[in-house]
Amino acid sequence: MESITVMSPLLAYFDPGSGSLVLQAVVGGAAGLVVFAKYLWTTAAPRLFRGSKPPGEIDSF
Repeated sequence: MESITVMSPLLAYFDPGSGSLVLQAVVGGAAGLVVFAKYLWTTAAPRLFRGSKPPGEIDSF
């Protein structure tokens, strides 16, 4: 019964190199998602909203 309640020690740890690698992957993934979302918004928005003008087109009066 005692072996069920006693937890064994965890034999894993993050050293500075592993932590840096994980942090870099998370930040890089987030930056990639932001760039991809911006790309989708600039290409899909004119198709979704028919009344809007393509990027870069200026209204003339």
